[in-house]
Order: sequence, then C-alpha cells, then structure tokens
Amino acid sequence: MRLQLALALTVTASAWAATPALADDRAELSTTLFAEKRDGGSGRLTVIHPQMLFGIDIGQFTTFDFAYSADVVSGATASIYQVDAVSAATSFSDLRNEGSVSLGFHGKRSRISFSALFGTERDYLSRQIGGNASIDLPGRNTTVGLAYSHGFDQVCNRDNGDATPLENRALTGDDTCAKSAVVKGKDRPMADTDGSPTRWEDLTIDTAAVTLTQNVSPTMNMQIALFGQVQEGFQSNPYRRVRIGPNAPQEHIPDTRARWSVSARANKFLPRLNAAAHFDGRFYNDTWGVTGGNLELAYSQYMGKSLLVKLYGRIYQQTAATFFKDAFYYETESTAGEYFTGDRELSPVRNVTVGGKLTVITIGEDKPVLGLFDKLQLNVRGDIMLIDVLAADSAADNPMGIDKQFIYGNSLIDGIVIQAGILGNY
Repeated sequence: MRLQLALALTVTASAWAATPALADDRAELSTTLFAEKRDGGSGRLTVIHPQMLFGIDIGQFTTFDFAYSADVVSGATASIYQVDAVSAATSFSDLRNEGSVSLGFHGKRSRISFSALFGTERDYLSRQIGGNASIDLPGRNTTVGLAYSHGFDQVCNRDNGDATPLENRALTGDDTCAKSAVVKGKDRPMADTDGSPTRWEDLTIDTAAVTLTQNVSPTMNMQIALFGQVQEGFQSNPYRRVRIGPNAPQEHIPDTRARWSVSARANKFLPRLNAAAHFDGRFYNDTWGVTGGNLELAYSQYMGKSLLVKLYGRIYQQTAATFFKDAFYYETESTAGEYFTGDRELSPVRNVTVGGKLTVITIGEDKPVLGLFDKLQLNVRGDIMLIDVLAADSAADNPMGIDKQFIYGNSLIDGIVIQAGILGNY
C-alpha cells in the first residue's frame, strides 16, 4: 500500500500554505530517516526518504523544477488486527519512487505554476496533475493563494469476485501486481504459480487549498489556510485483515471520504533578541467521523550571521472513525455496522513531537561558495515522537484492553526523525 508517514495531511496542508516564491537557479538534496520502535521482537519500522530538487530560471519570468524522491521501507506490521496483534506480526519491505515536474510563471506581484507527479511501488501507482497561484494585493501586505490537484491513483487488490465483505480475502506478498508499461495496473483474472488473481482498483483524489497571508506589522505576519479533499474509490489496506469472531476477512472501509482543515499561524520577529517566535494551530474533520487538532509552538534564534537554531514542540490528538472499534469488540461482538478496520490512523490517538533544526548559512560575497553557489544552506533536523494510543470503547466493553492490538514499543520514545540536507542557490 502507498507508503506515507502519519499525519501526512498536516504536512501537505502546511506545504501548500507556505509555498515560497523561488528565485535564481537552485538545487536541494536531503535525506530523512524515520524509525519507530516495535514490540514483540518484531524490530523497527524504518523509512529512509532521500529526495532532490533542481530548479532553473528560463528567462526573466519562467521557472522549471524537477524533483525526485524515494521511500525505502522495512519493518513488521500485524497481518491481522486482533487482541494479540504481536502473534500475527509479518515482516515486510518495499520501495517507492516518485518524480515530479513543475513549470512556473511570475510577474511583479503574481505567480502561477503547473505540476505533474508520478509515483510507483509494487502495489500502488500515483498520478497527479495540479497547479497553484498567488497574488500580492496593492501595498504588498496581503497575499492570496490558491492551489488545486487531481490524483488518479490505482491500488493492487486481491480479486475476490462476488464475495461479501466478510468473505473477502486479503492480498499477500506472494500475489503478483502486474503493470502495463509501468504507468498502469494490469489485472490478473486467473490464479497461477505467481499467486492469487489480482485486480487494480481506482482511487481519485481532488484537493484544494486557499491561503491568506497578512503582514500585520513590520515584524509580524499571519496566515490563515483552508484545505479540503475528496477521495473516491478503494481506500482499504489490501493486506490488512480484521478478526471478526472466528473469521479474519480483509478490512472494509467506505469508498468516499471528504475531509477539511483550517489552520492559522503567526510569526513574530524579536529585534532585540535577533530571534523569532512561531505559532501554528490546526483543526481537522472528515466524513468518517475523525476530528482532530494540533498546536505547535516554535522559537528561532540567530547566532551571528551564519547560524540559525530552531526549537519546536507540537501536540496532536484525534478521535476515532465512527466504524473503528477496539479489537476485542470485533472479536466478541462482530462489526459495528457495514464497515470494519484495523487502521491505527483511524483510531483515537494522541502524540507529542519535540525537535530542533540547525541551519548554517554561507553567502558568497567576494566569490561564490565552493566556486559555484551564491548562497549555501546546510540543514540538520531531529524529532522525537511520543505516541499514546487511546481506547475506542469503554473499559467495561473491553476488559482485554488495547495494549497488544497494535504493535508499539514499550519505551518512552516511540519514534525518531532525523533529516540532513543542503540547499544551494547559484
């Protein structure tokens, strides 16, 4: 299934809300490591994410960007969502490749760009087109931005024919997910030595965002962003099974999901300290019943002309989807309606992230940095994550508890993120 870190929506909305107006030719290289501890001798979930971006100016008003990224994933997850998930842990590994191009045009007060993206992994194909535009209103104290994208993805799934949801069987790593010319899934209607019959399910994703950025004073700006998304198609994890009484069918979740978020952020420069304070708050809701919010506070401090240190902390909490139940409920009471899932991202959860970022800035004055760059930035970032999974049902309805229904570590720190990168303008 598509590889992504938790809270991807937050990252996406923030990235769109803060798309910068780039100038000069540029190159950026970075690598991110995400590691989450796992219980039951199952090792870790590890994601290595290298990425690169190259941008050039074509004349005075046109820019062209090319980006590439990959996800190298390994670890273990529960093949069956049940009271004791550790006993059903299965090791896995996967590789995702993604490339995108963007063509932009800019004037004195306005910018517009168009982009296309393609991503592929063993069982998932991503195809997306989109665009964004922004304009500075007279006075240049107010900026309005708009963004839209349309994704037409495909997910490889076990071909279960006319089976009912409680009879559906899950995809396995032994089943072949064939592709036609790399960019399109190819159904396999007959079972053979390469596994069970498979078919590719469609998933469309329409996303829009609008932002309003305002300079409140010479040392303070604020931004309000509204984000919306509609997903239509197959959204279950094809590998995940849920223990329903004595059976373990493939999970079954709705085909339609609409979600939205509103966020507000503020940045205040502190001249006497040569520093800045940052605030970011966000509210999220969707038609599956998940409601969440996060709050982030950050502080940036310049140390001389070349060193910038940023410290931040973020807390996030969400409720469960209306059809998500603790594993004990599914095993003893059956489903809570038509749908059932073991996706922990649809469970009630609280997490805290604290981290810091160190940036070293070198500007070529008399001569280019390293003989090439007008400006060079080295960035190092580190986060620690504390995840607290909450019960979806009351203790009276769930005497077995939730300690083992997901595979989590038992230590204080549940996950870490380490990133190193370099950005050069030339």
